[in-house]
Amino acid sequence: MALTDMTSLLNELLHVHRELNSIAEQKTAILKTGDVKVLDALMLKENEHVKTLMELEEMRNGTSTLTMPQLIDQAGPSEKEQLEALQYELSKEYMLLKERNELNQQLIHQSLQFVNMSLNMFMPGPEKVTYSRPQAKEYAGAGSFSLFDSKA
Repeated sequence: MALTDMTSLLNELLHVHRELNSIAEQKTAILKTGDVKVLDALMLKENEHVKTLMELEEMRNGTSTLTMPQLIDQAGPSEKEQLEALQYELSKEYMLLKERNELNQQLIHQSLQFVNMSLNMFMPGPEKVTYSRPQAKEYAGAGSFSLFDSKA
């Protein structure tokens, strides 16, 4: 694959990552407000971007088996600088997306914990379904005794 084609593909990957970061930021705000309908619509939009990202990644893997450092080594001086900048921007966007997704995951987990706690407060505890022996009356001085003589 020509280096210019790879550069344009990496620029597209960067663009999609930036879009996903924007969506993740919106998702954080929506999770804080609890608007489920808007969250649903945003997740559909996010899924479309993830599919696009996967397609671009397949195209990149199918056209070149080189890693970014190998690609940078093969590039000329002007292209090397551009590729290094793209690598930096892609890794920065990736780490930012990872952090936002971890925050969103924590917010979702906290929301689920709150829902479970609320449900547990309103639902009665489970009743025993198994047989349990009623409390035997203790007799003063005799301790406990049985009507059945096991020695006989």
